[in-house]
Amino acid sequence: MRLSTMVISSIAAGISLSVPAPASAPAPFDGAWMSCETYRGAEICSYKLLAQRGARVCGVQRYFATNAYYEQRFVGTVKTGVARIEKICGDPGSETDTYCTGRAPRDAAKIGWGSSDDRLFQCRGRLFSTSSDAPASCQGVTSGMGMPRVRSLGAQGPQPDDRAWLAACAAGRE
Repeated sequence: MRLSTMVISSIAAGISLSVPAPASAPAPFDGAWMSCETYRGAEICSYKLLAQRGARVCGVQRYFATNAYYEQRFVGTVKTGVARIEKICGDPGSETDTYCTGRAPRDAAKIGWGSSDDRLFQCRGRLFSTSSDAPASCQGVTSGMGMPRVRSLGAQGPQPDDRAWLAACAAGRE
C-alpha cells in the first residue's frame, strides 16, 4: 500500500510539474488607445497610453482641441472595471489647469498635480472617458464611439520623457 501511494504521489507530482500554471489575466487598462480624424486636410490623432499594475493605473494622453494639442499625465485607481483618475497634470485645457513639475513655463500659476473627476471604462473593445458619477454603461454605444485599442501609437506616441515617466509611475515612482 505504501509503495502504491508513493508511485501515485510521484506520478501526480510529475503531472503537476509538467502542466504550466495558468497565465494571469492581462490588466484591462494596460495598452494604447488611439482615434484619428481629418481636420482641415491633416490627420489629427488623440491617444491614451496606459500602464496598469494591480489596481494602479498611470497614463499619458494627448488630445486636439481649439486648434492645438494638449498633453497630460495622470494617475488613478481601477475598481470594478472603472479607472478613476485621481490626479492629473500637463498642458492646461479642459482636463487640467496644472502644469507637470519640470514642464511649466516660468510664469505658470499652478505646477504639480491637480485633481480630476474623470473615469475611464471600456465597451466593445474601445476606451471611454466620462466625468459623470453615473455607473459606466455600454448602453447606446455604437462601433464608431470611443478610442479603439491599437498595437502601437507609431510616430503619434508620447516623447521619450513621457514614456520614462509612465514606466516609473507604473513602478510606483511618479
